[in-house]
Amino acid sequence: MNMINKKYRLLFFGIFSFGIIFLVSETANAIDENNDELIESAMNFIKIDRIDKAIPILEEVLEKDPNNLNALKNLAVAYTDTKMCNESIKLYDKILEIKSNSPEIFYGKAVCFNDIGEPEKALLTLKQLDEKFDSDNNILSTKIAAHILLHEFEIAKKYTEKILENKPDSKSANYYMLLLSFYMKDHVLAEKYLVKIFGNEPKKIGSSCSTIGCMGATPFLFPMKHSENFEITAQIQVRNESNALIAIIDSKTINYTPHPIFEKILSNYDTEFIQNEFGTFEVTKIIQKSKPMINSYFMDRTQFFYNDYSILFAYNLAIPLEPGDYIITEWIIQKKI
Repeated sequence: MNMINKKYRLLFFGIFSFGIIFLVSETANAIDENNDELIESAMNFIKIDRIDKAIPILEEVLEKDPNNLNALKNLAVAYTDTKMCNESIKLYDKILEIKSNSPEIFYGKAVCFNDIGEPEKALLTLKQLDEKFDSDNNILSTKIAAHILLHEFEIAKKYTEKILENKPDSKSANYYMLLLSFYMKDHVLAEKYLVKIFGNEPKKIGSSCSTIGCMGATPFLFPMKHSENFEITAQIQVRNESNALIAIIDSKTINYTPHPIFEKILSNYDTEFIQNEFGTFEVTKIIQKSKPMINSYFMDRTQFFYNDYSILFAYNLAIPLEPGDYIITEWIIQKKI
């Protein structure tokens, strides 16, 4: 009798244990499916640029399943997109604890270090990648950004050239080269990439100038302030309707654009030649008379605003203008030949 009872107890225990295992397994599967649905929902929000909706969903998943790699990766990217790189880095570190050999995580972490102004850490992070990723354009771009932050422009240029070898039409690499030409004060390089990006006849952009810069209201071009071959100065005279002088603003540092269109503009004006101990210079004088208006021709620090009254803002000087006042700007452009 005892043997029979024992047999049935063992059988019951086996059935009961299997039931527990089955229930746990089914519950885990349900949780996994629910998490997958939540992550998919978050991804749909990310696709329509509603990261603010995606983040709390991914955080909810991680509260229930802290090691969910899919949620960790997507939340790290979402944090990066919302300028929460310090939080992203924590998530990337957690992912690397779970999955140490993860190139895309090292890349994301390095991008974040650049974003928070720690390029040295970005480069150290990328050093942990296998050498086979050395020619990857995303990795190279991250190295370029880090070296620009460190003012190591020659190294950044080397990596940019490597991208252009792999992909000559890379838009980001061409813009990087243009940016480097500005930092390196390399006007030959600047002209090459201005023409490559914008062409010989850039399209008109109306009457506004972008943050990158423009020359007048015509071409969208990249301004340079320093050159061995060019020196540009300007004098702005503010006069009233009786031609009385109200104020003079002199500028010694004027933007110019190293682009063929610059030569085209100058060719519309008379020139003279002067010679001194520094060499021979071709001098062009341009005199413009205008009413108060936006005026950034060769300049990026002069703005005029007016409604019932006008104010001229130029080089830390503010002058109230009355109806009838006008502006005379005299440009002197010296080109060494």
